[in-house]
Amino acid sequence: MQETYNAWSLVSLSPLPLAWRVIASLAVVAAVAVLLLSYRGSSRRAWLITTRLLAAVCVLGVLLEPAIQLRAVRKIKNRLAVIVDRSVSMTLPSASGTSRYDQLLGLLDRSASKLKALGEQHTLEWYDLSGPLSDASLTTPPRGERTDLLGGIEAAVGRGNGRPLAGMVLFSDGADNAALEGEPGTLAQAARDRLGTIGVPVNTVNVAAGGTFVDIAIVDVVADEFAFVHNTISIEVQVEVTGIPGTTLPLTLKREGDILATQEVVLTAGKPQVATFKTKPDKIGEFVYSVSVPVIAGESVTANNERSFVLQVIRDKIRVLQVAGRPSWDERFLRQHLKENPNVDLISFFILRTPTDVPMADESEMSLIPFPVERLFTSELSSFDVVIFQNFDYRPYQMERYLPNIAAAVKNGLGFVMIGGEQSFGNGGYARTPIESIVPVRLDTQATIVHERAQAALTEAGRRHPITDLGRGGASNERIWAALPPWLSINRVSGIVQTATTLVTTDGTKNGPQPVVAVMEVGEGRSMAIATDAMWRWRLSSLRDGGSSQRAFHRFWSNALRWLVRDPEHSRVQVLPEKRRFEVGDDVSVSFTVRESDYQPVPYGDLDVTLENDRGQAQAERLLTNEQGAARFTFKNLPGGAYRVRAKATQQGRDLGSGQAVFVIESRSLELTRAAPRPDLLKAVADATSGKAMEASANIFEQLATIDPEVVEVDRRRNIELWDNAWALIALIAIFAADWALRRRSGYL
Repeated sequence: MQETYNAWSLVSLSPLPLAWRVIASLAVVAAVAVLLLSYRGSSRRAWLITTRLLAAVCVLGVLLEPAIQLRAVRKIKNRLAVIVDRSVSMTLPSASGTSRYDQLLGLLDRSASKLKALGEQHTLEWYDLSGPLSDASLTTPPRGERTDLLGGIEAAVGRGNGRPLAGMVLFSDGADNAALEGEPGTLAQAARDRLGTIGVPVNTVNVAAGGTFVDIAIVDVVADEFAFVHNTISIEVQVEVTGIPGTTLPLTLKREGDILATQEVVLTAGKPQVATFKTKPDKIGEFVYSVSVPVIAGESVTANNERSFVLQVIRDKIRVLQVAGRPSWDERFLRQHLKENPNVDLISFFILRTPTDVPMADESEMSLIPFPVERLFTSELSSFDVVIFQNFDYRPYQMERYLPNIAAAVKNGLGFVMIGGEQSFGNGGYARTPIESIVPVRLDTQATIVHERAQAALTEAGRRHPITDLGRGGASNERIWAALPPWLSINRVSGIVQTATTLVTTDGTKNGPQPVVAVMEVGEGRSMAIATDAMWRWRLSSLRDGGSSQRAFHRFWSNALRWLVRDPEHSRVQVLPEKRRFEVGDDVSVSFTVRESDYQPVPYGDLDVTLENDRGQAQAERLLTNEQGAARFTFKNLPGGAYRVRAKATQQGRDLGSGQAVFVIESRSLELTRAAPRPDLLKAVADATSGKAMEASANIFEQLATIDPEVVEVDRRRNIELWDNAWALIALIAIFAADWALRRRSGYL
């Protein structure tokens, strides 16, 4: 049977080591060069040079023993990742009238033969943006709540059991909402760096090409969760228009259906417009506010024309008691922030004189007053909304008998903060005291403060929590936290208690992540622990980062105060929705608690519950509390809108009071907030990876940029020696004879 070979190469069969072959070859070349220089004056120099070069080739042939190696090789298939965007924005209409996703399915169906041919060259692997995609899943409606194109690309790279990738094909509308974009129309630098590590071309196919996408969207509403009665608040509304050159529309602010203000907004395509409402709440309570723009003809998405939010209006001042164990930068800057806040009434003490100090002057001649422990933590304690212990050791002031008062006050609605330092947490002696029951971290008397650099790192809860929202959420908040100056000291604690939540930990310390900011619900009150005394560094970095860290400091503490403060009207009938904002289709669970005037639970009390929406529709329910004075009811299939739940409690005809709460039901999918096709982002992804950006058409599979499959040798090979044969010997003798004869006739011998 005749063997077949489909590849060849020139090889050396010399037994000499590679280094010796290189040295010998260089020596031959050098010797020939010297001889050739000596032929410059000869009339036969052309012939002499020719024969000498041929002789040198013969010598190299003897040294290197060249041969032609015939090989039988085969090429294995590499894999081609096909990524399909199955996010909710793909359900929107395309230029043809069908959805973007249906247009994609039609393209794949029409290209079945071309996909089959492509499968003969590569192993086709199918993915959506979250992982592998089966044939059955491909035909189901898209339900993805987020378009993370870069995440989908990276997920596909990591699959395949180590087999090489030929490239990728990404079918999408480009409506990314996962921080892929930097400046308008360009990739963020971090996204560009990540794409640079992919190593294969990413071909992008815009499935929403053609036609005009028309949309007016309220992209974001920036408003505090709390406001103070009779104080002006600002509500910032960001509006974007797509698909029309520009227009002027009325933007309306409402409170539970009542129009508060309207202003004209001039909108230009591609330029977000921010409008600011100034309003002054006139009564205390919880209210649903909404902002809206009218729907225009031909608009593709109408769900993003209105946004609602819940605002809790409380009394106009938060009374704060700040007790610091000693003067420090941390104490100074926090006190300065609280004093500058017009909504805070601050009482601040920092200890300059302790009971153990021995004054060298008469008491009447001293300006430093003793710390008024008894007055503050007995008769005055109930007048405060928030108490802050900052690097404070209670023991020198015989405060043991007052600690139960503080713990009880927190459980009844007081906000409590413990800030780190050498006299705080375990070092402050709070372990096994009533204070231990109200702080969110576990106290250890053996733990000390550690002086080392520690960078802040948000936990998963911290990414969502209002206290740590320094950049109004999303990627901007992550960037702000990553850029903050590191802390220089951390109070070691033994972890957090079971009901607490860690918002911020340390990153990159030798002892591993340590909780730094933790919060906890304590009865009717809330508490927070900050296990460092170095937050002042945020205030001193304005020259380094243009004031970003300083603004973060102010926003952090403003957020913290708003979270710590409870509604001053502690209703005896409490109505507590599971959350304040629900998605359309969610079940709405509401808890009810009924208490006596002394706040003891009322078992088996009657509750008349009424649910009202902003369209005047009402639903009534009759409930009975359990032994703990609590009840729960779940409302189902509620349409979108603003709702108020009212509950009136009675027991055997005796009126126990009433309570109410509000919540919002709306579709807040990121996919519908910014659903415009983004072919510019798809092109930027393709350009960054040397792929091709294309529109959906039948010939896209013939234009893909891919990497050729690797070549794998089969262990069948044959060497044909070029030097070890009669013809080579005859040629060698002839060349040397001719060279000798020419040199002799030319007088070189």
